[in-house]
Amino acid sequence: MEIIPKETPKIPPWLDILFYFAIGFLVLVFIASFVINQPLKSSQETLEDLESTLAKEVSERASLKNEILTYQKKINDFSFLIDNHRNVSKIFAFMENQCHPKVWFSGFSLNAEERMVTLTGEAQDFESLGQQMLILRDEKMIKSVGLLNISMKKEGKITFNLSISFDPLIFK
Repeated sequence: MEIIPKETPKIPPWLDILFYFAIGFLVLVFIASFVINQPLKSSQETLEDLESTLAKEVSERASLKNEILTYQKKINDFSFLIDNHRNVSKIFAFMENQCHPKVWFSGFSLNAEERMVTLTGEAQDFESLGQQMLILRDEKMIKSVGLLNISMKKEGKITFNLSISFDPLIFK
């Protein structure tokens, strides 16, 4: 132990200033971290919200794209059907205009793929049947006419079967 007390060394004033400055700087850094951290957190939340919205939009866009492609395929299929549709009902009006007054048809068979019509009919006499054949042969929409079967009934009427091949334009 010492008997003579020594004076405690005096701290220089610049060290006190540095100490208070360091404590003030530490408090300032602590406050700044809170001030900067709050907008950073809100920006992070906004970014997450935007990313989830973007993911939803991308998913919706993919769904819409698939739906559009489905409709486009349906439209293309329908267009194909319309372009390749054969309007076979035109043959009835055509045959009505080409029919001889003394000839009538009782049977009708159509093969649309081969554009062939087989008619079963009756004529009053051979002359009427011959005129009917000439009318059909002179028509430009008919490619060929063939008499398949012919017979005479007891009453003198002629029954027959005709095979007619049509031009493809008649179906358009």
